[in-house]
Amino acid sequence: MPSSPPLRDSQYRPIDPVAALATATERLYAAFGSVPFNPDMARSPGSVSDADVAALAAPVATLPPALVARFLVKAGTTWGGPDDIRRVLPRALELAADHQLPIDRGLMWAKLSWAGWPDWPTYQVVTTRAFHQAEFGRLLRSDPRPAHLAHRWLRHAAAGFDDLTPFLVDWHDALGPLNHPAHHRAATGHLVVLLVSSHLRPDYPETAQLLFPGRPAAAEQLTDWLSGPGTDHELQRAATALADTSDARRVNVAVERLRRFRAAVEAAAPPADADPRHLRSVAGTDR
Repeated sequence: MPSSPPLRDSQYRPIDPVAALATATERLYAAFGSVPFNPDMARSPGSVSDADVAALAAPVATLPPALVARFLVKAGTTWGGPDDIRRVLPRALELAADHQLPIDRGLMWAKLSWAGWPDWPTYQVVTTRAFHQAEFGRLLRSDPRPAHLAHRWLRHAAAGFDDLTPFLVDWHDALGPLNHPAHHRAATGHLVVLLVSSHLRPDYPETAQLLFPGRPAAAEQLTDWLSGPGTDHELQRAATALADTSDARRVNVAVERLRRFRAAVEAAAPPADADPRHLRSVAGTDR
């Protein structure tokens, strides 16, 4: 089980999230640029034409969103294999980051998992992870909106990453007072949305599982992050900093909800000196 994000002192590190993502995108294309196009890729002639294959042969950075989406939907069944997915990955991730890929991120991650992306060459895996770190960093430091919410992004990321720690650490850092005011306010806003407007219920910590269906480890990581002292401290400090803004009321509501959530987590935790045999017997009666 991955450990919860460590607390660490905030340090002033000027961040340009847009530039960071642009750099990560360039490195992503460079890392996958050597993957060749395969004109003889597997395909079903009944659903994939010669023209479709020829269109996919264009430079990866120029592939239209609709073509990339159609290819990913069919990949592994009627069009292409793991290496063909690997070739178009930079374009797929770039489009997805800008909400231009017309398929669900969950489907995209299902295809990447089928292609075995964690077992690709190390430099490609590293640049893929770095791209997602930069993408999340940009999202955190931009105002929340319906299709642009940190907790929803993490739900999809949990389909591809076993450990959400790097993303939660970045969220903690973005909540710190030494960030650009607009970035700090945005990161706080994403936390407020999670606490006030998501499926999470402050008195029922188990509702974190609703944010990560079928992924209990991710739900536990988020719970640990929310119930730790660092997140509470930064949110209370943000409430003070934003007291004279239009965000003040919702931030104060979020502070109260986080207090209740932490209390509920603590109440549900077994005593430190609990007898493990007793815990097993209790668990055995809970059906």
